[in-house]
Amino acid sequence: MYKIIRLYIQFFIILYFPLIGYSQTVINTESNLNKIDSTFHLFIDGMGDYKKGNLDFFMIKSNLTIGSRLKDKNLLRLSFSNNYQKLDSQPYKNSISSQLRYNFFYNVEKHHSFFLFSQIGKSQRSLIDRRFLIGGGIRQRITPSKNAGYIDLAYGAFYENEKYPEYKIDRLSFPSETYDNLRLTFNVFTRLKFNDHWNLVTVMYSQWKSNRIKNYRIFLDSTLNYIINKKATIFLKFNSRIQSEPYIPFVSNETDTLLGFRVSI
Repeated sequence: MYKIIRLYIQFFIILYFPLIGYSQTVINTESNLNKIDSTFHLFIDGMGDYKKGNLDFFMIKSNLTIGSRLKDKNLLRLSFSNNYQKLDSQPYKNSISSQLRYNFFYNVEKHHSFFLFSQIGKSQRSLIDRRFLIGGGIRQRITPSKNAGYIDLAYGAFYENEKYPEYKIDRLSFPSETYDNLRLTFNVFTRLKFNDHWNLVTVMYSQWKSNRIKNYRIFLDSTLNYIINKKATIFLKFNSRIQSEPYIPFVSNETDTLLGFRVSI
């Protein structure tokens, strides 16, 4: 029986600190896995900022995830992510990603599943014209299923195709390049509930080049939530993206810190 579609609209306010760095165009769909407990779900996150004066700044960020359970053991999700930022009429960040992910729960009670996914995206700030992924793996819960929280591990592999544009550095010109890799992945998903008001949700993605382990990428996203009531939450969010061997030498790592307020309707 179909339940009412739940629409989550998140208004991020108070503080936003974008620091120049590297974006791996990661879509964090797995963190929503525990929320999709009915036939159909729709998650929408939105954030915008506009400042005008000595400096003109414009930013809009959105995430959309559609999830549907098919006969209990099957879960299909389609996700879209966009982040556009402009300073003094000059765009300096424009990243877009979309992903299709499928989970088959071979053990529903223990939350164990196989997953397959395909993803495509781009990132102006990271000088990535295209990033295409296709792969799969296994996700397993290593803690008992209790309201206090959980720890999940996921491991697998994916094919990666990345295209970088032509660029110049130190008066030298470098041609456009395309890289094809097979990467191994190990991910950790945790949710710790301290009491009825406080919880900590953390996601860690790691991606390792199969024939060169020294070439790795790590994405960490951690959110501390204070739940005021069922419809209002204050949160402190931190994420970091690290890569050991960037293909563009002057592109650095990235961290973001965000303090905000979430409203669910």
